[in-house]
Amino acid sequence: MICRLRSSILLLLLISVTPDSSAITVAADEIMQRVISGESVILDGVTVSGSLNLSGIEPRIVRREFVITDSEIGDADLSGVVFEGAVNLTGTRFDDLTFESAVFSQGAIFDQIEVSGDASFEGAHFKRDASFSGSRFSGAAEMNFTAFDDYGYFAESAFLGGLRISSSAFQGFADFYGARISGDFICLNTEFSDGAGFMSTEFEKDANFGMSSFAGYTSFEGSVFRGDANFALARFDKAVYFGDITFEGDAIFGLTEFEGLANFAGTHFLGDLNLNSARIDAFVLENTTFGSASRINLKGAEFRRLTAPWSQMKDHLLYDGATYLALVKNYQDLEWFEDADDCYYDYRREAQRRKPFGWGRIIDYLAWITCGYGVRPSYPFVWSIVVMALFGMVFYLGKGIQRQPVKENPERLKEDSPAEGTPASLHESIYFSALVYLYSTSSVDFRPSGIYRYLVILEGVLGWFFLSLFLVSLGRVMIR
Repeated sequence: MICRLRSSILLLLLISVTPDSSAITVAADEIMQRVISGESVILDGVTVSGSLNLSGIEPRIVRREFVITDSEIGDADLSGVVFEGAVNLTGTRFDDLTFESAVFSQGAIFDQIEVSGDASFEGAHFKRDASFSGSRFSGAAEMNFTAFDDYGYFAESAFLGGLRISSSAFQGFADFYGARISGDFICLNTEFSDGAGFMSTEFEKDANFGMSSFAGYTSFEGSVFRGDANFALARFDKAVYFGDITFEGDAIFGLTEFEGLANFAGTHFLGDLNLNSARIDAFVLENTTFGSASRINLKGAEFRRLTAPWSQMKDHLLYDGATYLALVKNYQDLEWFEDADDCYYDYRREAQRRKPFGWGRIIDYLAWITCGYGVRPSYPFVWSIVVMALFGMVFYLGKGIQRQPVKENPERLKEDSPAEGTPASLHESIYFSALVYLYSTSSVDFRPSGIYRYLVILEGVLGWFFLSLFLVSLGRVMIR
């Protein structure tokens, strides 16, 4: 008791007070003495003179509260220190700050702190809530190999020199709402056991979440990725929301596993979307937009349900036959039959362009212009109209169809009727052409002459061909 009183009196003597509150000064050595003595450190609005270094004390244990709020501290090195009481550094400003391998047994509050240099929490262990709300780190912030056993709160924080949290573990929810990360964000092989919230977060440079796992609900709603966003080999066990996001760089999800719903509705992709070899359970890409040069890579991807209108994807999908056919099946399962037909049509067109010139390409070309590869019944229908009209005109202009004498019904002859054996009129020629085309036969009232007899045979063959294509393609479209 006498030692504590003596230490308190010494601390008061070391604090010099002037009318200007910024002149309140506490020596760093006195804070160290209080820690060694097992006393609480509770300071507010002070300036700590000297370097605050608790990493050299033995034992490196702070047994009581450690509270220094709204103060100024130069360099602070608290590496390896075990804090058994609560820690509160709200509003305090530092030059450099180091808590490497520190242990926080109670809650740790770093709200609104400012670090003008580098800050390191590498290897630290937060056993209770850790809050960095509204803090500002001008240099690099290191949190690699850090363990957060409870809630991790980084809302509205600014990491101007970047943030690194690789190989860390968040057992509670990790909340980065509204954070701004101006440097690179490195989050490799990090575990989020209870989900994460990166809503409205600004990633000014590259963001790398490679090999990280997200076990709970995760949201990136409203965030902006100004560099590349890399989620290669990441895993999302539950639903993840990437809605209303802007990816200004490439969005990389190669070999990523989406075991729950992945919702990208309303997102803007200005760069490429890479889903190469990803495993997708349910993926939503409705109301998304892509830049003019954006490409979508689905090569090797496995997806059970991909909700993405073909009109949004068609101009951006990298060619891969297996991907196109998988999308066709996907649209059929969704009962988006028009999208399935359009996807198949575009697949065949692209495959045709890539074939070398030969019989295969010629047959593909014929399949395209005659029936749209079997998914455009309007093609043979239009061809039928054109063929009937064309042959009718040829018969009329060449006078190749002659009216036959009427023997069994002389009463049909009238004064105003055309003479027997005269060429058929235009409408009679088209009528004759339609009969030949549709029924492969002609009226007994008309007879082709000369070379036109062979044209009748040709038209009959074309009629059989196009009508068969029409019925087959119509059946394919109508009967699902």
